[in-house]
Amino acid sequence: MYKLLKNKALFLENTVCLAISMIKLILGLVLLTTPLISQAASTETAVKAGFIYNFSKFIEWPADTTTNYKLCVIGENTNGDSLDVLENKIVGDKPLVVKRHIKEADIKECHMLVMMETRDAVTQNILEKIATLPIVTVSDSPDFVVRGGMIGLIRDGNRVGFEVNMQAANMAGLRISAQLLKLAKSVKGLK
Repeated sequence: MYKLLKNKALFLENTVCLAISMIKLILGLVLLTTPLISQAASTETAVKAGFIYNFSKFIEWPADTTTNYKLCVIGENTNGDSLDVLENKIVGDKPLVVKRHIKEADIKECHMLVMMETRDAVTQNILEKIATLPIVTVSDSPDFVVRGGMIGLIRDGNRVGFEVNMQAANMAGLRISAQLLKLAKSVKGLK
């Protein structure tokens, strides 16, 4: 009987040690992968910022007398500060200025409007109001170009890509380079 109790106690002790070891292993894996997930997210936002800047190199706006190229951001800022690195980069012959949390009335002053995590009704309302203004609209919202947006940032597996709505660009009086269109995953409204 004593031997049986001793074996049970030993078995219980080994089971507890094994459980504690498994918990340590799981916690270790979680702690190791959290920075990787965060790093992957920050890499994706940096790639999106790069796309947004490079779009400006392949788009022609009507004649403009402003002194700055205004990149405006509305909605939740899922890109963090990644767009801030674009501040003072040159677009055409003008320094780029990032404007955040702009009011709807001030959107008409933007050259490019980045719409991040805005509600569908808000997005649709803004797109309808500025449809004929020379403002490039960009978002990573699903079906953005289908709803009238100009450039939609999309995930293609583990890569970031984009799609273009030429109908929206033409309505706004903007010319998008054929070079940029060749790189798009899809182009909607091409004649």
